[in-house]
Order: sequence, then structure tokens, then C-alpha cells
Amino acid sequence: MITPESSITQGVRARALFEGHDIADSADVVVVRDPGHPPAYYFPRKDVFMVFLRETDKVTHNADKGEARYFTIYRDQHIVDNVAWSYEAPPPAFAAIAGRIAFQPAHVDFQVEGHSTADAQEDDDQEAGPA
Repeated sequence: MITPESSITQGVRARALFEGHDIADSADVVVVRDPGHPPAYYFPRKDVFMVFLRETDKVTHNADKGEARYFTIYRDQHIVDNVAWSYEAPPPAFAAIAGRIAFQPAHVDFQVEGHSTADAQEDDDQEAGPA
């Protein structure tokens, strides 16, 4: 259930970069903003360079969004476990994020409509999980 403090924005133009390299680039990103978490950018799988991601055995459950499956990134001999997640079958309130991939901002930089989100995330010292 989306709380009054939560919001979903669709059709956002964004890029995700790992170690300075594109790992996702889309004009159809869904942004979920939940209280106490940095924004989560959900990229359509077709716009994610899946060649750098491998699904892991990790699965978590979010009371609002359902079951999250995780991915490890392999890029330029760098490996980061469980850096991305996807809700394959969220409830209707979060249907917009179904099958999309989101990345932990502690490991991935985002450029949203040409602007880096690093400044907005400087204050968030915690490693964010699925939002």
C-alpha cells in the first residue's frame, strides 16, 4: 500500500552508472519515494545491461511490495553482491515496478534528466535496500 508520504513517478529519464560505466539508461524509469529512504529508480529490464548482472539466491519480502529477487553486478573485474533487486509480481498498488530493476545508491550513481543525484544522497550514509 502506498502511504500518503510515499509517491511513484513514471516516465522519468535516468541513467545508472557503476564505476563510471552505464549499466542502465532509459526514458521510462519509475521512481519510488518512500519516507526514510533515498529514491529508488526502477529501470525497465530491456534498458538494463543485463550482461553485467546475475540473479542470486537472495530473496526478501517487503510488506507493501512483495518478494524481491536480487542481482550481483560483474563489471570490469569488480563484483558487488546483491546490488540490484526486482519485484516480479508486486501487488496492484506497485504494479508499475513489476519486473523492473533497481540499484542500491551506495554502489551506483544516477543521472536523472541530465543531473547527478549524488548531492541528494550525500547525507544518506546507510546502504539502502529495496524501497
